[in-house]
Amino acid sequence: MSCSKLSFNDFLSDSGLDKYYKNESSLDLRLYHDLNVFGDVAESYIELLQDQYGVDISKFKFDNYFPHEYVGDNAYQRVLFWFFPFLRSQKESRVEFQGLTLRKIKDSMNSGYLI
Repeated sequence: MSCSKLSFNDFLSDSGLDKYYKNESSLDLRLYHDLNVFGDVAESYIELLQDQYGVDISKFKFDNYFPHEYVGDNAYQRVLFWFFPFLRSQKESRVEFQGLTLRKIKDSMNSGYLI
């Protein structure tokens, strides 16, 4: 399939996000903040935009929108956060992430760029 024939609804279906999209007001859903999407799953959505939908993601700063899947500065901290998830939420609550919305994804498909 050519990228130009693929639509936002195709992306929603391909990514599995179609279960969250009900109407135009759903465009304001944020992947991380509202849908708890981050890490490898979020990365796969961004890669899908690039690989299947021809969106340029070269200027997209993933760390501005999503936490790392495995939080911690070293292996000890990662294990600690894995065993005690409440510590992870305390660490992440101190970090402000921008909201990547379905609207921004839709707009990126129209413009060809995700920034």
